[in-house]
Amino acid sequence: MNSLIFLAAGEGRRVGAGKNKMLISVKGKPLVWYSLKHVLQSTELDEIILVTQEKERPEFEEVVRSFHTQIPFIFANGGRTRSESVRNGLNRVSAASDKVLIHDGARPLVDGPFIDSVLNLVNEKVPAVVTGIPCVDTIKKVTPEGMVSMTLDRKELFRAQTPQGFYTPLFRKVVDSLSGDEKFTDDVSLFEYKGIPVKIIQGRESFFKVTTREDVERFMDSLKQPKIAFRIGQGYDIHQFCDDRPLILGGIKISDTHGLLGHSDADALIHAIMDSLLGAAGLPDIGHFFPDDDPEFENASSVKLLIRVMKKIRDMGYEVGNIDTTIIAQRPRLSGYILEMKACLSRVMGITEDALGIKATTKEKMDAIGEGKAIAVMASSLLYRRNY
Repeated sequence: MNSLIFLAAGEGRRVGAGKNKMLISVKGKPLVWYSLKHVLQSTELDEIILVTQEKERPEFEEVVRSFHTQIPFIFANGGRTRSESVRNGLNRVSAASDKVLIHDGARPLVDGPFIDSVLNLVNEKVPAVVTGIPCVDTIKKVTPEGMVSMTLDRKELFRAQTPQGFYTPLFRKVVDSLSGDEKFTDDVSLFEYKGIPVKIIQGRESFFKVTTREDVERFMDSLKQPKIAFRIGQGYDIHQFCDDRPLILGGIKISDTHGLLGHSDADALIHAIMDSLLGAAGLPDIGHFFPDDDPEFENASSVKLLIRVMKKIRDMGYEVGNIDTTIIAQRPRLSGYILEMKACLSRVMGITEDALGIKATTKEKMDAIGEGKAIAVMASSLLYRRNY
């Protein structure tokens, strides 16, 4: 059973609205309506614990009724601190719960599919998962006197977001073991305090928390954007044959000899796909990210490079709609390998096989490809990004 504790009991003083920021009106609806709308896109949640101030409960109940959802909502009273609110919410979580998420209601753009991805990571062996995004700014540590004492390595720093997920039985034990005097600014800090490993899943810049009036305006601007943004990219790659290396296409070894010449493993199919993905996202080509004079990429597996490209794409909030490719080769015959290529590449990219087209054709014995001296590949990709 999967539970979500939805924290909405804060006063929101920094917004300056004179009331709970979750109840401020944005285009005729309270902010909490947008947050719950996206949370309810989840297909994995079995219950939602809504933590509010008791005096504001009627307003929240009215919002919940507007959704006509089958997911049960259970109310809990907010505490004096975040930790107390979480504890109150946890006390209302079903005894049958296996996984529980703690989520800031003031992050109105966190969607159901992402919530499900956090839930799917949590289990008895991975008992805590935190959402976070890498720090891109240089971070300075400052003394109480306002002097810089050191510069921190941003490569090791992430900004924590929510939802944060937990294996419920262990989370209950950890919370019950605390004295109540400890001060934590987020929930996985409890596990860190107890020396329990915490896994991180990369979130998105759009999952910002509405804390100030500027954040409210930023959220309102996001509502003006198209609901879904589509991007199309093209890729092309060509390699000549050589005799001293295996032929690899689509991550599959076609033969042990008569491979393609290149700095990496020269997988022309994957190279064309990567260029089409990068182009759709408005990024430079693979030569920029994986230079052919860099020793790191000598004989590198193109599958591993594709994994890195997919991470770049998803870090920008994009998902793959579909990819279509054409391999142009006079030799060898490739029809018997296409299904294996589709299975390999769809698994690597995290897409369904029907979202990937791979076709093979010849050059009717014309030009260098037709003479069997090279293989070329054309690829087209469709990316999409939801703008909530």
